[in-house]
Amino acid sequence: MAWPTPKVSIAFDDGPYVASPTWTDITEYVYSANVSRGRSDDYSPFIGTAQVVLNNNSRLFDPFNTAGTYYGKLLPRRQIKIEGISNSVTYSVFRGFVDGFPAAWDQAGKFATTTLSCFDAISLISAELLPDYVYDYTKSLSPNNYWRMNDPLGSTTITDVGAKPVTLSQYTAGGEVNTIASTNSLAPSLLSKAANFNGANYRYNQATAPAASSATISFWASYSGNISGGYVIIQNSTLPNTGTSRLDFQYQTVGTGIGAQARYTALSPGQKATVSNDFGNSNGHHYAFTWSEGGGLQNIYIDGVVQSTTSSGTFYSGSPYPLPVDYVEVTGLTIQDWATFPSLLTADQINDLYRYGAGMITETSAARMTRLLGYTSLDASLKSVTASPVASVSQISPPNSNLVAEMQIVNNSEDGDLYVTRAGVVKFTDRNYVYTNTTSNTSQATFAAGSIPFEPSVQINYDAQAIRNDITVTFSGGGQTSTTNTASVTAYGTNAMNTQTQLSTQAQAITLAAYEATVNGQLLTNISPLSVGVTAQTADWTTLLQLDLLDRYTLTVQPPSGNSISQTELINRIEHRIVPGQWQMTVDGSARYTAWFILDKSTINGTDLLQ
Repeated sequence: MAWPTPKVSIAFDDGPYVASPTWTDITEYVYSANVSRGRSDDYSPFIGTAQVVLNNNSRLFDPFNTAGTYYGKLLPRRQIKIEGISNSVTYSVFRGFVDGFPAAWDQAGKFATTTLSCFDAISLISAELLPDYVYDYTKSLSPNNYWRMNDPLGSTTITDVGAKPVTLSQYTAGGEVNTIASTNSLAPSLLSKAANFNGANYRYNQATAPAASSATISFWASYSGNISGGYVIIQNSTLPNTGTSRLDFQYQTVGTGIGAQARYTALSPGQKATVSNDFGNSNGHHYAFTWSEGGGLQNIYIDGVVQSTTSSGTFYSGSPYPLPVDYVEVTGLTIQDWATFPSLLTADQINDLYRYGAGMITETSAARMTRLLGYTSLDASLKSVTASPVASVSQISPPNSNLVAEMQIVNNSEDGDLYVTRAGVVKFTDRNYVYTNTTSNTSQATFAAGSIPFEPSVQINYDAQAIRNDITVTFSGGGQTSTTNTASVTAYGTNAMNTQTQLSTQAQAITLAAYEATVNGQLLTNISPLSVGVTAQTADWTTLLQLDLLDRYTLTVQPPSGNSISQTELINRIEHRIVPGQWQMTVDGSARYTAWFILDKSTINGTDLLQ
């Protein structure tokens, strides 16, 4: 018989993202350690924290002690792990990061301690923001030119961040004196403002040797005029700015509306392709057109979709080639994220340029969570994402949105769970995990007389506050759907819940709302937090130290008379209170996912099940 032996280690020499750091054992200095991992109810996020009190009489953990062994290494966000050793086996209890090493003195400076406040990996990344994924994707396609149009208001130049940059400058030779004006962004995920060129003309003009190359031109634009006008020009000619050898895009009167027209004229007018759709409005659209060497104009894309065109003449397809540019001009419209590519982008790549800018990237919830975690510096070994997602998502929040908040919305969409394991791994589960995972659908520990003991005081009651029976689910594009569990409302009254998701379809939202109304609309029994680490039995601790969040456990109570009461729950919270020579453990759970029949798993015999 023995209590577990605690072991506390800190990685003094490595930063927070090192997966296998060099650990230093500091257990001999530990006065106490408390760990709390979990959530307060089924609707709250999981949070992991720990507090470790160290003996600092020697000033070993004083960051201001210049003679200290760890001077210069007592830094915030150093990694810490707490383990328990039972029967010669070491079990993870908590892995996270220290907030700092605050030195404190009592008894007029004669007694010193350092109390470490610790947090888990999700808290570590909680201040991170979504990157500018539009910029990152565009740059990954290797543009020659990339004018983001986020130059300061009134700027006389427009910066190019492409591989072969050219700077557009205010054109004053024709008497124009207006500079660009800033206006609202043309798409949800485009950063900063768009540039309004109404009344302003900017150009670049410099002789550049043409090269044999295909080309793709891509940009976001809007035009509010009701007659032809507003254009961009890309040109490379052996005699710059002479003749009519150019590739250009313009808004053109088509019937009663405004269409989009692409032209490549080589010393003869009229070679053009026109899209008849009425895109001439103040709303922003994504435009792209592709030109191939030897084939001329290939396609015009609007909002990621190739358009049917009406052609006039044969598109010029030989030298001089469009890129690299030696003449660029833009006037009369609002434009943003304008790029030229020295290649024929695929339809999927052009569609992705549109979807990234529109903030509508359709993928599974697992792919989205993998994407979000990939934006962090966490090592792959400390990330676990389900391989069996139920949901697909579309909408994504704009760059600079909070990363962890975005992860929680993805978790809402899947209706899975997002937490950090006792070993420090960020884990994202699917909706069915609580039914199909072995540790969730099969009891991992039994607390009862003759099994693992628990503190005598325990309370079981029905918990009406945990009911959610009127569910509204929002989904991509601003839609929402609602479902009511009528039987639950009739029996217990209405308790509504709004679930914000990024689900890609209304059908998925309807399914999720119905699922949540069913599962959350049930009246559940609730067990008070259960103190289970009450003996020093080694065999008991071998079981207890392996428990983790969402594991299933069983409590059996034998009242003074009548039948016994048996309740199964999934762990929502685990707490440890450790002092030298003693270890206490508490579990708190929920019966929400334990009353549903699972093929080959459910048992209908035995003691009473209160649900």
